[in-house]
Amino acid sequence: MTTGERQDKRWWLRWLLVAAAAALPLAVAVPFVYMQAGLLARHDARGAAEVVMRQADAIFAEADRLAAEMAPQAGKSCAEADSTLHDAAFQPYFRAIVLVRHRVLYCSSITDAFTLPLAQLLPDSAVPPGRSFHFVPGTPMVPDRPAVMAVRLDAAGDGVIVTVDGRYLRDLLDAVGGSGRYRIGIESLDGRQGLAGRRAGVPPPGASSVQEVVSTIYPFRVRSLADAALLAEYRKRLAGSYAPFVVLLALLLGYLCHHFLKYRFSLVAAIRRGMRRGEFEVHYQPVIDLRDGSCAGAEALMRWFRPGLGAVRPDLFFAVAESSGLAIPLTRHLFKLVGRDLRRCPMGPLFRVGLNITASHLVELSIVDDVARLRKVVGSGAADFVLEITEREPLPPIEQVYRNMGVLSASGVKLAIDDFGTGHSSLAYLERFPVDYLKIDRGFVAAIGTDAVNASVLEMIIGLAARLGVELTAEGVETHGQRDYLAAQGVHYAQGFLYARPMPIEALRAWVDELRGGPMPAEP
Repeated sequence: MTTGERQDKRWWLRWLLVAAAAALPLAVAVPFVYMQAGLLARHDARGAAEVVMRQADAIFAEADRLAAEMAPQAGKSCAEADSTLHDAAFQPYFRAIVLVRHRVLYCSSITDAFTLPLAQLLPDSAVPPGRSFHFVPGTPMVPDRPAVMAVRLDAAGDGVIVTVDGRYLRDLLDAVGGSGRYRIGIESLDGRQGLAGRRAGVPPPGASSVQEVVSTIYPFRVRSLADAALLAEYRKRLAGSYAPFVVLLALLLGYLCHHFLKYRFSLVAAIRRGMRRGEFEVHYQPVIDLRDGSCAGAEALMRWFRPGLGAVRPDLFFAVAESSGLAIPLTRHLFKLVGRDLRRCPMGPLFRVGLNITASHLVELSIVDDVARLRKVVGSGAADFVLEITEREPLPPIEQVYRNMGVLSASGVKLAIDDFGTGHSSLAYLERFPVDYLKIDRGFVAAIGTDAVNASVLEMIIGLAARLGVELTAEGVETHGQRDYLAAQGVHYAQGFLYARPMPIEALRAWVDELRGGPMPAEP
């Protein structure tokens, strides 16, 4: 792929990510608006049902009161009860009051004496003795208009029926339901009888958003469902309310993402330029043999000094390099710089130089050639090498890894697991791979002398290394107490500020010469 093609690809990728970040508020806002609209619609539907129930309770209470008041008239002749029936019926809501004798209707507030078996008006089994309420599609006098009947019968079948005109309830349902805003209806608790408004209709069976209010006095319930048009209205209103915030947030996220990616992509390009322009250097931190205090080697640490900007934190540019595919080229650049340093300033055949590599590099067949090329550049007698495999990513259990590690180990290159205990290593992992050293992470060293969990983990790591027969190097040693504890526990090597900070190769050469000719430096 040419440089121009790579730049085009990065450009498209950057704007694709910016567009995705800008679209994130919209992706969140749309389901939120739908959810909020549903909550509002269900809340309003329940409110509508409660309004209907309060009014219906009032109408049923009046019918129940009148039925109880007129019950003593049952059994009397029409002539005796006529004036009482007419006076009682002259009230709002009521269509007629009918007397019942032995379950036969015989006298009405709007007709002369007549005979009609109760079973022809209501199913006989549905009218038990006592108080009951019934929806009917019509009455003998007004067959095309529904009604609600409040019935009171004694054990002998004598009693009274108060007929509430369904027009009042329908008008109530239509008024509350609005112009199709709600589907709302009143029905018996068993759902077999009911009454719905003329315009809105009743909620469909099984609708999950139906709001139901049950009367605490009478055997009725009101079921209400917000219509699709009302839901759409709420969504439109909420979308209009949230739109300015969504747009502002989308612009902000898009800008931040663009700024971040611009910096990140520019940092990737800067790393490439830095390798070409010689902005990277290698500093070496000495590794001390705890058994005799001598310098056994050093860890090679990459440092980046950008002109005009100063030093760049290693954790920052290494993270960018790993995520952008530059980790292996950067490691090869490290090899190149180490080879140059050791040719100019050889440290001796027993001096071990630790080189950090990634698991992805160890998978590549080229790792063997890269190391061989470095050793050829350095020549014999300049130094020995230890490849320190970072635990940030696991070593895949593939045959190429085993072959590479076997070839490297057979050629005299040592292998170490860096920052052991903080990443992906396991006992099976260590038993399979030919590892020579484990490097104890500085977090475990810092826990020495404390009750922290890391102190217990450190003891486990030391015991594990003894069982596996591998040597240990402790990182981040800063006090004599830490050094003494590690030495007492059989840890072989240590590095840290107690001994020296990372330094260029010439300074390392002078430091080692001074150490060999004089006492160990005092604790700072």
